[in-house]
Amino acid sequence: MPQYIVSIEADALEGDARSLVREGELRALCARVLEEEEVEDGATLTIVFADDELLRSLNRQHRDLDAPTDVLSFPAWESGLGDDEFAPPEVPRDADEPGRYLGDIAISVETAVRQASEAGLTVDLELSHLVLHGLLHVLGYDHEEPEDRS
Repeated sequence: MPQYIVSIEADALEGDARSLVREGELRALCARVLEEEEVEDGATLTIVFADDELLRSLNRQHRDLDAPTDVLSFPAWESGLGDDEFAPPEVPRDADEPGRYLGDIAISVETAVRQASEAGLTVDLELSHLVLHGLLHVLGYDHEEPEDRS
């Protein structure tokens, strides 16, 4: 079974928001998806759980949208290191590093709590959905174009 490194950063969250992030469950979800997608052993990614303020800032900086959002993905292959946008390439790395870096995912816990409440879902389920959504973007799946939304 392949081993993946999923770095989860939630230290900036305050109060009860930090306790909503169940790191073990979210790492296991990522590992299942990465294995199913046949991502090579040792691949790594980072997930940052934050507040609406950070997601709004990132959304403004990267998408020219001045509003908070639930999840943003930053695939490493979009950095210009690859030729084929649908086949993320090997990212050059030092021999001591564990594997290919896939990218970063940023999730607003504030927005996840609101969306879970509005949809009648648990926050755990909403956070899992957002991690999955972000991870699929990091792997090259898209929904910006109508033909990609299936």
